[in-house]
Amino acid sequence: MKITSYCTAAIAFGAATLMLGAAPANATFVAAICDNAACSGTPGTDFFIVQDNAAGQDGSPITGAIIAAATLNGYTFLLNTSQSKPLLGSAAVPQLDLNFTVTSGANPTGSIFMFASDTDFTGGNSMLLTIGGTNSGGSGSVIGSAFGGNSNTSRDTSHLIGSLGPFTTAAYSGSATEPFAPGVNPFSLTLEAQITRTTAGTSTGDLNISAVPEPATWAMMILGFAGLGFMAYRRKNSTPFRFA
Repeated sequence: MKITSYCTAAIAFGAATLMLGAAPANATFVAAICDNAACSGTPGTDFFIVQDNAAGQDGSPITGAIIAAATLNGYTFLLNTSQSKPLLGSAAVPQLDLNFTVTSGANPTGSIFMFASDTDFTGGNSMLLTIGGTNSGGSGSVIGSAFGGNSNTSRDTSHLIGSLGPFTTAAYSGSATEPFAPGVNPFSLTLEAQITRTTAGTSTGDLNISAVPEPATWAMMILGFAGLGFMAYRRKNSTPFRFA
């Protein structure tokens, strides 16, 4: 799990504290656990949505980190650990991470949808989407998707950036670099993990989207590293001048 140990003070939710309804436009960072892709229905029963630094957090929460837990549709344990700016990435260099664990009972019903979504991003030319995780204890399937660039509204899934899966193997991983040209500035980004189980067991995963540096940025980085290497070489091979 990418979140560091000091983030254990970040928010952990029960059903009573998660009944916040759909996130408004231009909201801050949110995490969601839902029994449908639209996160519709009855709050606290069909979906759980929480906003970073919202009421109900325990201790001194870390801005940019959310830990949420719930039970839905025969899935006995669902954990959504999400990270965004300023803990991960920035507005100009977007990065969003969704780490999840889903354990199902003997009779899970349908799919579970995990979301991590944030607004007010301003940079990004192309996006790298990665995922990796496990399916154990029977039949499980995971699909990871990223959306964004059409608005600055939290959980806007109207524009698909890229999708990975479905993954059904015991261990899985995948990645793809996707072109990205947002139609608005600033804009929102949303990660969605769809988990479907037909037998008791556990599916885990880490879904991440990050901006890929532009060619000019890569060139500057390469030149910088080359310069550092040359200076180290000069220092190593220089012979100090000494008087007899």
